[in-house]
Amino acid sequence: MSGSNKDNRFELEWNLDRDLIDFISNKPLKDKPEERVRQTYLRTLHYEYQYPKNLISTEVPIQHGSKYLKDKSGNPIFADIVIYKSPTDCKNRDQGKISLVVECKRPNEKSGYNQLVSYIFNTSADGGVWFNGKSINHYRRLIKPDNKLIDWTGIPRPNESWDSIGRRKKSELRRPKDIKRILRVCHNKLHGRGVDGEEDDLTMDMVRLLLAKAMDEEKSGTMPSFYCTPEEYSSSSGQKDSADRIHKLFDEVKNSHPDIFDKHEKISVGKRAICDVVTELQSYRLLSNLHSSNDWDLMGGAYEEYTATYLKKKRGQYFTNRLVIELMVNILKPNYTDIILDPAGGSGGFLTGTMRYIRKKILNSSSSQIAKQRQLDKHRTNLYMVEISKRLVKISKTAMILNGDGHTGMTQGDTLGDFGLFNDSIVASAGKGKPNIILTNPPFAGVGDGKISDLDTIRNFSTSKRWTKHQGKYKPTEEFVKDGVPPEMLFFERCLDWLAPGGKLGIVMPKSFLDTATYLPARKLMFQKSKLLAVINCHKDTFQPHTGVRTSLIFLEKNFEKKISKKDYSIFMGISKKIGQDSEGVPIFKRDKSNKKTDIIDHDLDFIFNKYIKFCDNSLLKTDFVFSVKKSQISEEININPQVHLPKLNKTITEIESISAENDWGVTTIGQIHESIEIFKGPRLKSENIIKEEPGKTTEPYFTPSAILQDKKESVKHLDLTHANSQQLKTINEIRVKEGDILVTRSGSIGRVAFISKHFNNAIVSDDMIRLRVKDEFWRFYLYSYLQSRFAFDQMMRNEYGAVQQHLEPNHIRDIIIPVPTKKTKLQKIVTETKESLRLKDEIFQKTHKINTSLNKTIGDLINN
Repeated sequence: MSGSNKDNRFELEWNLDRDLIDFISNKPLKDKPEERVRQTYLRTLHYEYQYPKNLISTEVPIQHGSKYLKDKSGNPIFADIVIYKSPTDCKNRDQGKISLVVECKRPNEKSGYNQLVSYIFNTSADGGVWFNGKSINHYRRLIKPDNKLIDWTGIPRPNESWDSIGRRKKSELRRPKDIKRILRVCHNKLHGRGVDGEEDDLTMDMVRLLLAKAMDEEKSGTMPSFYCTPEEYSSSSGQKDSADRIHKLFDEVKNSHPDIFDKHEKISVGKRAICDVVTELQSYRLLSNLHSSNDWDLMGGAYEEYTATYLKKKRGQYFTNRLVIELMVNILKPNYTDIILDPAGGSGGFLTGTMRYIRKKILNSSSSQIAKQRQLDKHRTNLYMVEISKRLVKISKTAMILNGDGHTGMTQGDTLGDFGLFNDSIVASAGKGKPNIILTNPPFAGVGDGKISDLDTIRNFSTSKRWTKHQGKYKPTEEFVKDGVPPEMLFFERCLDWLAPGGKLGIVMPKSFLDTATYLPARKLMFQKSKLLAVINCHKDTFQPHTGVRTSLIFLEKNFEKKISKKDYSIFMGISKKIGQDSEGVPIFKRDKSNKKTDIIDHDLDFIFNKYIKFCDNSLLKTDFVFSVKKSQISEEININPQVHLPKLNKTITEIESISAENDWGVTTIGQIHESIEIFKGPRLKSENIIKEEPGKTTEPYFTPSAILQDKKESVKHLDLTHANSQQLKTINEIRVKEGDILVTRSGSIGRVAFISKHFNNAIVSDDMIRLRVKDEFWRFYLYSYLQSRFAFDQMMRNEYGAVQQHLEPNHIRDIIIPVPTKKTKLQKIVTETKESLRLKDEIFQKTHKINTSLNKTIGDLINN
């Protein structure tokens, strides 16, 4: 696993003082938005257009006659980038030997054209470029019959004429170096033309244009049809001619894939917008030799990043983190002979990831060139996908083409429907019992209306039935679950059924799949039909910014026979602690010994994978977050959440349980510490209609967990009880707290503890805090102190659950084990000091409140006077 799929030559560089490093001189520059744009385009000129550095200069003063040009304030004017005809001309800054001038602007700025005109007309430049990091315009200078600038379709490469731009031979097309920039510029050109429609629509048009380009490259012939000459670009009729050629190419795409493309589908943007994209792409070759592994990776990775950026999430769909894909593919180790399926294909990420893995495996082997080619060809015909959205099938087909083909198995269909209704190619080659490898990230139900209750669908799945215990065995009834079934659970069952015996499954599931009652039927089915190989909890930012759902990766191998399920075996477990990006999706890079940022993504999936290899070799040395457990250690509730089995947290329990051997001490649970104890959570209060922004005569404070835990209680809300209905009033009375109550946060940041003093007796407190009510004062203060210890917190962390936010339930608090002495005297000092600390805390609160009241009055009086 590389941790990076980009051409790092296009990444900007900074020094330790956070100054930009100039690409030409290597000198530090002040980091400004406009400077970033310039440094980006300098790299484009060098790597994309092949201009040597010794022809390029920056911050060049421009003369008008014998004097330098100046702005309105009398300051000298400098051209941002100048390209000279020779290294000597560049060294001497010979204004009469300039080829090109580039004007760079900060992102979103539109000005600068007049400056560029002035620079070009006062020098020998043949043309220029205006660039703001998002949009780009090219201009050619004409001297006869008039001295003027006209729009052009690009700039020439070194030793190339301006007239050669437009229709190069296919053999002269080059692979793009910075495909991410090119796709971004194309998208912005579509957007900039004022095209109606959402980002999704523009992105789909971009996909159609890329397919047309790929179709043109696949066809035989010396000259391309995907082009727009400068002459065509400069006239309405010429733009129409160019656009017509592109429409014809896309018609050929549709005819080749009638199952995916409706005959009426078309590129919807206008002719000028089409020509804008064509002029950006026409100099490049998107397709490459199958043996150019790294070339394909850069192209495919850029496309996948582009579609993930601009396509909105629909139907619970989002794009799987590429690092996760690499980990899952590496763990399952597919071979070129395997039939590989993604039954929830989305944008094709798993299949392109598999293709990258197997292609590198083949190309790095010792096989002959003929054998390698045959293996590659066989692998390309063994890739299959089913996806209900035609839109995503188009995207995935394009992804496969840009990753090295293998797109024929991308099909549209309902994965949860009848096996016999799939596309003929699926039925024939990847039908039920045929796939050796299934890799998938199914759509999740989430918290909305995503559950499936359609009887025609759910009647075919055992996990859609309500399960109960009968004669000690957990079995499905004939009754369907009333409120519907999460689609991911049905997908999980379908994958188990679809796999060939001995086949392997790697699937992304919500973290709640591992331990909640909702998914218990699927976990039961999993252990009946397969061997669980590994469970890995993903970092919370893994799928950000697309979704905040917490996820896990599950790997299993389908049984050849039923009796295998009765054997004991080891299960690999891991928890990812870093994923190389933040919650906004911004990459996080490793730093070297000098604290300089490298180009290596900072994540721990490589570490987890290497540990998995050790696990398979029976040489795993466990760490705090990577370990293994025996199947026989799994509880009756089939809790397979690695967090429950963490060695560190379980060590805490073992340590406490060992106390029972000590004299005059024992161990019990919090729920049994005293007969008077009550542990509960209040009902949920629907307060939207009674919430008020400011306190008033008819309002009462409503404390959220953060308000209760804050010294100043500044996060308090206000409820107007005069507007509350009878049900709300009943709920409010049930969630009022009493002096001496102990509260524990149960959502989000779980396990934070508060004590209710007399000043908050009868206060309204959110049900997001679990209540512990103990009449006995001694045990009350001991409990308060113990709940804040690592011994209690580790047990809470062990039992937290949830797919989006983490949660605790009263039974989790009730079951926390706690040391208890046979004689209270052994705890008397702790209890006394706890009581005193709470008294002092209450006293501080009163004094602080008194000071604030006095200060507010003093300042208020000054203002009023």
